[in-house]
Amino acid sequence: MIAPLFLGLLGSLGHCVGMCSAVILIFDRQPIFQNKFAWFFAHAGRVTTYSLLGLLAGALGQTLWSFDKLQAILSILFAVIAFYMASAFIGLTPSPEILFSGSIQRWGKAMRGFKSDSLSASYLLGLLWGLLPCGLVLTALVMAMASTNIVQGALTMFIFGLATIPSLFMVRWLANKMNSRFWPRSFASLVMMFFGFQFAMRGFASLGWVDHLMLGSVMFW
Repeated sequence: MIAPLFLGLLGSLGHCVGMCSAVILIFDRQPIFQNKFAWFFAHAGRVTTYSLLGLLAGALGQTLWSFDKLQAILSILFAVIAFYMASAFIGLTPSPEILFSGSIQRWGKAMRGFKSDSLSASYLLGLLWGLLPCGLVLTALVMAMASTNIVQGALTMFIFGLATIPSLFMVRWLANKMNSRFWPRSFASLVMMFFGFQFAMRGFASLGWVDHLMLGSVMFW
């Protein structure tokens, strides 16, 4: 579970600070978010959605497990997406959110029109926040699917979701204090490429193209 932890921690630092700063501003305008506990409920709702999506992704992977070499294919698919996200972090390729720009705009419009002063409403907003199209979340979902296990899929997304919280809580401070996000984005890009390489080699090893690499009792790929 190290991969989803680092994906969430470093990916959110390089990606979510820019992607979700608008979401934070939208929520800030809701009266309920004057209550600091509303943010905890919102993040709890977001992590809940991620966990449920991870459960579905794991279930899909588990259902398709009977197909020969599925895990190898999913591992290689994750590697491809991870390498693309890594290059997008440092501006070499377009951000995948461009593909979802229309959906993101409609989501933002719906959130701006949401009015409630109940803490339960902040949890509902968090659930909906988890459905916001995001390339980083899609990357994590492929990782969850590659687990080919319902529980592991849900746990992968749960850990990923928890790991994104620190950056999102600091989003205002980061936006003001960091004149450039080049270094955190670059570091996040390197880490994502590392895990992409690891998953790619694991997929190649499952296909019999390379040997598995063992580091003591741990299979590195």
